[in-house]
Amino acid sequence: MHILDLGAAGMVGRKLCERLLRDGRLGKSDITQLTMHDVVEPKKPEKAGFPVETVSGDFAVPGAAEKLIAGRPDVIFHLAAIVSGEAELDFDKCYR
Repeated sequence: MHILDLGAAGMVGRKLCERLLRDGRLGKSDITQLTMHDVVEPKKPEKAGFPVETVSGDFAVPGAAEKLIAGRPDVIFHLAAIVSGEAELDFDKCYR
């Protein structure tokens, strides 16, 4: 099973990746690939029982989302968010 984690460098996304890497499975299915995505490139794990790709990018850029799903992930976890006072004051930044 190929898993795509959007927001993999953030607090929740990072914890999810740690768990997936530790367990090597999601439910009853073995993980065959993990793609970790965020606006800053997530730290690649030193050890994994399956291929891990780290990718940085911005969904607001046309074609960015299409490029991510071109790898045909079986499961997508969308945990990306901007949580800051600056984002609260700037709707456009928060929306991105």
